[in-house]
Order: sequence, then C-alpha cells, then structure tokens
Amino acid sequence: MTQQMLQAFQGQHLETAERLAKMILKVKPKDLVALQVYGLSLATQGRIPESVDPLHKASQQDPKNPELLSNLAKAQHGAELYVKAIETYKKLDKLIPNNAQILTDMGTAFARSKQYDNALVLLNKAIEIGPDYFLAWSNRGNLYSDLRLYDAAIESYKRALELNPQYSEGWTNFGNALFSLSRFEQARAAHEEALRLDPEFGEAWSNYGNCLLELKLADEAFEAYERAYNIQPLVPYLMGQYFAAKANLCIWDGSPSPEELLDFVSSGHRVTIPFNLLQTNARPGLQKICAAIFSNDRFPLAKSLQHKICSSDSARKIRVGYFSSDFREHPVGILMQNLIDAHDRSQFEVYGFFLNSKIGDSIETSLVRNFDKTLDIYGLSDPAALDLIRAQSLDIAIDLNGHTSGARTALFAKKIAPIQVNYLGYAGTSGARFYDALIADKVVIPLEQQVHYSEKVLYLPNSFFPVDTSIPYESFGETPSRSSQGLPESEFVFACFNSAYKITPHIFDIWMNLLKNIANSVLWLSTPSAKAIANLQREAISRGVDSSRLVFASRTPGRKEHLSRLRLADLFLDTPNYNAHATAADALWAGLPILTLIGDTFAGRVAASQLSALSLKEMIVHSNQEYYDKALVLATQPDLLNNIRNKIEVNRHSSPLFDTKQYVKDLESIYLGLLKPST
Repeated sequence: MTQQMLQAFQGQHLETAERLAKMILKVKPKDLVALQVYGLSLATQGRIPESVDPLHKASQQDPKNPELLSNLAKAQHGAELYVKAIETYKKLDKLIPNNAQILTDMGTAFARSKQYDNALVLLNKAIEIGPDYFLAWSNRGNLYSDLRLYDAAIESYKRALELNPQYSEGWTNFGNALFSLSRFEQARAAHEEALRLDPEFGEAWSNYGNCLLELKLADEAFEAYERAYNIQPLVPYLMGQYFAAKANLCIWDGSPSPEELLDFVSSGHRVTIPFNLLQTNARPGLQKICAAIFSNDRFPLAKSLQHKICSSDSARKIRVGYFSSDFREHPVGILMQNLIDAHDRSQFEVYGFFLNSKIGDSIETSLVRNFDKTLDIYGLSDPAALDLIRAQSLDIAIDLNGHTSGARTALFAKKIAPIQVNYLGYAGTSGARFYDALIADKVVIPLEQQVHYSEKVLYLPNSFFPVDTSIPYESFGETPSRSSQGLPESEFVFACFNSAYKITPHIFDIWMNLLKNIANSVLWLSTPSAKAIANLQREAISRGVDSSRLVFASRTPGRKEHLSRLRLADLFLDTPNYNAHATAADALWAGLPILTLIGDTFAGRVAASQLSALSLKEMIVHSNQEYYDKALVLATQPDLLNNIRNKIEVNRHSSPLFDTKQYVKDLESIYLGLLKPST
C-alpha cells in the first residue's frame, strides 16, 4: 500500500495518494512516509491549512530533516500561521545557516506578522549572502511597500526583475508600488507584463483592474475584475471591486450578489474595501466589521513606527489641518470653500494638506487662497510626509477622505496630531483605533447606533452636511427651457442625479412603476457610461417601460448652470442604500423637492438629515410602499408639490441647513471641546 501511495503521489494522482495515506495512518498513525505524503497531497491540492497538522506530526518524528521542515514552514506560511512558520524557519536556519532562501522566507514571515524590523534585517542579510537571489530583492520590495516606502520598493523590484524578468509576481508587485505613487500609466504597463507572462494570474488581473479604474477606464476595469474573479475569486478585496464595477455599469445579475458579498464579510474575509459596502443593504454593525478588517490589514499599529505627539503651546492659535485628495472640482472641495473661509481666524489657523497633484481649477485656486497655509504631500513617501506634517505642530488633524480614493490613512495611523478626526468625506466608520472622533448628527447616527462606530461620535446640532451656498439663488439667472435639456415641456419630470452605482434593482422597480402610472412622465438621470445607459434602458424595457422615458442629462459648463437647470425637475427621487449627499444639497438649494427613503446606515440617512434641518420631515418615508405612494401623490396633486416648493423657499433664509456661518461656529465648538483636558 505504501508503494501504491508513493506511485500515486509521484504520478500526481493526489486524491488517490491522499486516500491511501489516510488508510495507512488509520493502522499506523505515526507512519512518517504516510504523514508526509498526506500533508503534501493536501498542500498540492490547495488545501493548505489541512496540510499543516500531518506535516507537523511528521516533523516531530524527524526534527532535523531540512526538506520536511521546509515543507512544514511553507504550509504554515500559506495557512497564515506566521508565528509558527517563523519558529520552523529558525530551526531550518540552525540546520542550514546563512542560506539566502531560508533567510528570505523567514524574513517574509516576519513581515507578514507585522514584525518589520526583524524582517528587514533578515532580507538584507539574504541579499548580502546571495546578491543574485531575485526573491530576496522582490520580497524586500514587498516589505518596503508594506512600510509605504515606495521609492525604495521600486528599486528593489527593479533589481529583482533584472535578475529574473520572467517573474510575473514581481511585475505585478512592481506595478502596485508604481500605483501607490499615482504613476498609473507605468503601473498599467507593469501589470500588462505580468499578464503577458501568466495570463491566468488572478491577482495581477485584479491589480490591473484597480489601475484601469484610476485611469477612468471603467469598462476595461470591469473586464479585468471579471477575468480575475473567474480565475481566483478570493483575491483580497477583489470581490468588492468586481461587485462595485458591475454596479457602476448597472449590471444587477450574476455573482457576486450583494448577499454573497455580505456573507463573506460577516465571516471575516478580506473581500471588499469598506466603501463598496455603502451601496449595499449592509447594516451598520457589518459595515464596522468590514472597516475594521480593512484597517487592521492595511494600517497596523506597529510599535516601532509609533510617534508620540506633545501638546502644543496653549497661548497660540489652534492649528487645524484639513487633509483631502479632493481639494478641487469635487463635492468635498466645493463644500469646503465656504467652510474654510468662515473659520474664526482670531482663534484658529487653518492648514490645507493637498493629497492630490495640483490641477489649477477654480475650486482649488479658491481653497489655496482661503487656507492660511497649504502643503502638498502628493508623491511624498510616508516618512517624508510625516516629517513635513509634524513640523507644523497641528492641534487637530481632520481626515476628509476616510475610506475613499486618494486617502493617506496610514499617516493618521502613525499619529500626526493630538486629536484626529474622521469627517465629511466618508459616510461611515473608519473601523480604526487612531481616530478620536467622527462628526455627525443625530439623524445620520442615532444614539443607539454609536456602538457601531470605532470613533467617539460627536454631534452637530443640525445636519452635519455643510451645504454650498456660494452661488446665491438669486444669481442663478434664467431657467433654461426643458426642450434644451431633452425634457418634455408639460409632463411630470422625476429626477435622480445620483451616481449609477447607487441605483439598485429594487429602487428601479419603484421608479418604473411610477412611470407606468404617471402618463408621459420621464425620469431624468445623470449620464453614466454608454454601457450603463444601455443596461438601464434594457432594464426599463424588461419592466414594460419605453426606454425613451429615461432622459440622460447633458454636461453643463459650470455649477451655476447645473443648479439653474435643476429647477426644471418636479421631484427628486433619492436612492435608499446610498443617498444623495452633495447632490441632495444642490437640489434643495435649487428649490427642488427631494423624496428619500431613510435607511439604517450613515450613507442611507444623509438626505433625511438635510430634510430634517430644512423642516421637511414630511419628505422622509420609511418603507418601499410609502415611498411609492408618496411619489404618486406628489406627482398627481400639483398643489401638494407646490406647497413643498414654497416651504423650501420660505425656509431658505432661516433654515440652519443653509447657514454656513452658524455651521462653522458649531463645528469650532466641537474642536474646542476636543482640546479640553479630560476630567
């Protein structure tokens, strides 16, 4: 039977070898050969965690067998048992000292267990002993990438690829380092080389998709994610990226479904970045789990990298630093204009930290003028950025990104100010331990939901959302004609200018039922990609609605023109899981009534927050049926809708939603409270 087992294993008949090994071990539980074959058969089939136990039992019987210890260490590493793998590698190192491969593998295990200092010592030693060993160079590149020392990582990757240009994993890791420095075209080329060498490399397809997404090639990104998902669906964070790419194109069938995604998150898997969960019906507790998984994975609090911040001189002005990659023509940049200008300069010095490359648009120019001081940290390594930031002696650092594109969360993980705050840019919890507070209001985060936030929740008295009122309503000018926007002159116009990924099949069902029951009405939508338009048109037809009743908005030359044309719509229909945020604020400022279905999550309650602050709670509904019924009533009873419009107009001059000066005073009160010594 032993001979048959060995023949089966050597012939790669792994299931047969496994079965025969189990039969032998049933009779002889300590059979050394059977234990090895059983473990290796499992490992070769990809069942790495199962392979650890038999290989460990074998190593106990033959503790000085280098080959056996090597197989055990690889299995432990593959099963993410890094501490145990390190112990095994140490035994190997004693048996075979000064071996570049063993030192490299041990250094990599130290890196995976976040013991970066030990990892670097071992990888440097491996390179010193074996300067032509490409994996030592490549894995040191991985270590530098983990430490966000991307320039150093790139140099290590280049040397590894000079030594072995056929190493596909090295190419995609090289691409990731370039990606992290926003060198997206070069990153794209590196990933393409990895895929030329190995067309079935799932992780490289996933990384390639990330790169294409940043290059604004959404359709191509979708295809890359789809290819990756079909090859290796559990590449970290791939499932969420593929799901989001599908949602962005309004592809609502197939795998992964929202339910699949949420099941994997609830089981603790690294399947999605937190942002992608906002567009699902994930409850706040599950969103916190997802954010914590991501933050613990990407932003570990390594002791050797900590930095203690000393309190600043209380006699000087309070220094507040705002950090964003969106200080430009972007909702966050637009919203911050008035806010920065309205800060009380007798108490506060306001710093702007630009995480994106300067583009010179009007919003950016205005912000540069309004900040007391601006600093560019785009392209700086984390150590260089940390030195620059800490030299400013900030009292409060405000992260306006959260878990959104362009964030530099790792800087906050290293502590850059005595008080660190998560605010505005991300409608959810960071899941991290290094933010002291999250600024919200009691609509977006009810008191009973605070348990689902890793930060201390601090409340503004009205809506947390700072509406842009920089363009006065009186200066909108003439309202354009409906025909100029492709809208019917006299029929009812429903509108939703939310991003396409926020539209779910359930809300689309309700919208189409409204169109079917309101003769000749249309739905005016923001223009997504050509594929998303085609998919929405097809979905409308499948629900019995002529696709011509979906009208896609053309681009306007500026915000003033966009705000002016919003007045052409009759009723804004909000999306439930992920509301209109800045889009809702624009609609209300333009006088357009919004109907929102309040949800359970921060992202699903923002429109309700704004409506509450505007004293329009009657436009907040609590069920799908109530949403449909309310929309139908408003569309068929013009007097009711006019009453809502008139109420918006009356409240425009008295509502706290549009009072930027009071908003900033309330915000500053929170800042002052954060700086008071705790008793």
